[in-house]
Amino acid sequence: MAFFKQFPKVEYDFNREGVINNMVDIYRSVRPLQNFVDDTAAYIYYEVRNGERPDIISNKLYGNQNFYWTFFVVNETLHDGLQTWPMSQEDLFTYIEREYEGYAITTNPVIRRDSDGLITAFENSLAGSVPGTTTGKFQLGETLRGGTSNATGTLVKKDLDLNQLVVQNVTGAFLGDPTPPSGNNITERITGLTSGDFVDSYQAYKYAEAPHHWFVIGDKEEKVITNSAYISTGVSQNDITFKSNRAVVEEINDERSRIRVIAPSYIEQFADQFETLLNA
Repeated sequence: MAFFKQFPKVEYDFNREGVINNMVDIYRSVRPLQNFVDDTAAYIYYEVRNGERPDIISNKLYGNQNFYWTFFVVNETLHDGLQTWPMSQEDLFTYIEREYEGYAITTNPVIRRDSDGLITAFENSLAGSVPGTTTGKFQLGETLRGGTSNATGTLVKKDLDLNQLVVQNVTGAFLGDPTPPSGNNITERITGLTSGDFVDSYQAYKYAEAPHHWFVIGDKEEKVITNSAYISTGVSQNDITFKSNRAVVEEINDERSRIRVIAPSYIEQFADQFETLLNA
């Protein structure tokens, strides 16, 4: 049974001209039945293999490819449909290369204070060098240029929490490495060709490998903290680490690959009860 064949029909006048059409009520929604939720024997877990489609798994488990829709019903992570189905390694690579194209250039803001301890300047901050300013530095869409590398790229995102400038359509390679083998910092001044704003780079990453979030080493919950290299949090730089954008996407895909499925002995019962409730 195909998924949408189970949905009731409703009458609808699309053009409000008196012409009635029967359409599938796709807004009808039913969550897993409570007796199935409570009965752990009704479920088993399945590891989606690289590139396996829902219909293939349905046929493998139930001898019928048309029960594929149950995977999207009983898994919270799959309620948004095929776009949340685990990607193959090939599709995952392509997705990351497309979504995280370009560079993330991070800065290392320095707070300047007067003799009374009041902040007078916030150097290399993307929020601006003067406390209280809200517009921040740089304009989205402008071209940024590296003063030493002469690399250029279009600014597509500013992340004030991570102190990142994300640039795409890059030519060349931006510089930023606070701990190179030579022992001398390799950084450069980044200037906006439209705004005239500038900051000094601290570390430049390929965007896919850039920090998604920072956390204390050993913290299994990975509670997000501010990188102490940027704004002091009282945590030693040696005690923190980050997870990259690539690692986060891969982790989400791996989590989605372990799905809960209806045990074969219960599948007919589940499908019948689901259809009954859907059409009630």
